[in-house]
Amino acid sequence: MTRRASGEFLFANQRAIEQLALAPTNYHSQSVPYAHADTDRLHLLRRLERDGRILNKEMELVAFDGRRFPVLGSIVPIDFAGEEALIGAFQDISNLKATEMKVRSSESRLRALFETVPDGIVVLGADGTIRQVSESCATLIGDTDPARHLGHPILDFVAEADRPVAREMLAKVSTGQPRETIPYRIARLDGTLVWVEPRGVPILDPVTGQPMVILVLRNITRRREAQEQLAAHATKLQEALNRIAHLQNEIVRVCAWTKQVNVDGKWIPIDHYLAKHLGLKVSHGISGGGLAMLGAPKEEPPEPQSGAAGTP
Repeated sequence: MTRRASGEFLFANQRAIEQLALAPTNYHSQSVPYAHADTDRLHLLRRLERDGRILNKEMELVAFDGRRFPVLGSIVPIDFAGEEALIGAFQDISNLKATEMKVRSSESRLRALFETVPDGIVVLGADGTIRQVSESCATLIGDTDPARHLGHPILDFVAEADRPVAREMLAKVSTGQPRETIPYRIARLDGTLVWVEPRGVPILDPVTGQPMVILVLRNITRRREAQEQLAAHATKLQEALNRIAHLQNEIVRVCAWTKQVNVDGKWIPIDHYLAKHLGLKVSHGISGGGLAMLGAPKEEPPEPQSGAAGTP
């Protein structure tokens, strides 16, 4: 409680004495230490004349030990022992202001990310509804104003066939479980599909404490198309190599075994016939290893001729 004319204290409770660092027993000659002294006090008096009272106004005080701190103040005029006086209640909101600054700082950083990162960023509520989106989400969903979809379930924008995968991924992120980054498709408003690589992290709203999820969606459509084209080319190349190998094998077989002779009703390679019956060695241009690979029969040694030298 203070005198209205001079602002000097008439009464201060123990809490006010501690907050303002007043002289414990002799504070009556002191005044409320507004940050801007007479200027702030004059402004408050004018507002009291206009409104009759001041409720929950944010202001700054400077304690007599030099400490500055924000307060939420309410001031009401009263009569005290026949003298015009003011009674005020001041709540120290230093912690609240510090929290507010942290929230603003977080919002600033998040806004900077929203405006500069090319990936789509979506803030989801615990129920999977969209709370906030980055401008880069416009290209993902094919809408120049993605913010108009706030409050819609994120799964509405996932291709129907991929919703089970997306739903499972969001459930794991929300509960902090280990999760794999499994791509799925976003259905754009024009019906086309965009492949995205999702990454999510659970957070708590710094003001309400409610759980939320920040979801980062990277457009990997071109990468997927390139991978699919590369896989298709690799398949075609392997098929061509298999055909070449098969054709090569058949050509070798044809070249090796085309000329055969019928001996006693059995077809045998002509080089085997010449080696067995005439003792001739014929080169066919294929190595022993090549013949073994083809499964060629071993050459039969020539039978010993009767009457040869050394025969009794």
